[in-house]
Amino acid sequence: MDAAEVVRVLDALDAAGVGWGITGGWGIDALLRRETRSHADLDLGIASEAVDDAIDALKPLGYVLVRDERPARAVLTSELGQVDLHPIVWQLSGGGVQTGLEGETFDYPAGSLDAEGEIAGRAVRCGTPELQLAFHSHYVPREHDRRDMVALAAEFDLSLPAAYLD
Repeated sequence: MDAAEVVRVLDALDAAGVGWGITGGWGIDALLRRETRSHADLDLGIASEAVDDAIDALKPLGYVLVRDERPARAVLTSELGQVDLHPIVWQLSGGGVQTGLEGETFDYPAGSLDAEGEIAGRAVRCGTPELQLAFHSHYVPREHDRRDMVALAAEFDLSLPAAYLD
């Protein structure tokens, strides 16, 4: 999925009034303000009640729901890419919780999707460096995950999760 398609998806969601925050590989690139590698998909944290609106907003762009794994995620694909919607149940405190595929939960502290980033010259909202590091500490890292986390830690002077130190 290229940067122009990411911007097109975000613009469609904005036009539909769907709030979002970028996580995953594009979220890291947004924080670094440069594209470091190719990306197969765009990961977006959105309010759980906005998932259907997001799906509807992306239909005119050619996106089709191919996997509905709610409450964990909804996966849409088109000829130009894949969008993974990660539903978040927001609390009155400002924090949120996402349920994983196996029932585990992931916490989004208040403000954790409000970091400022940039993709293809467009200002975007994305997960904070701390959120990205926390999410990437929950699984065995792949090579591109290692490169992403090293770049993020160096850019923001953060400690790497233990899984990335060996």
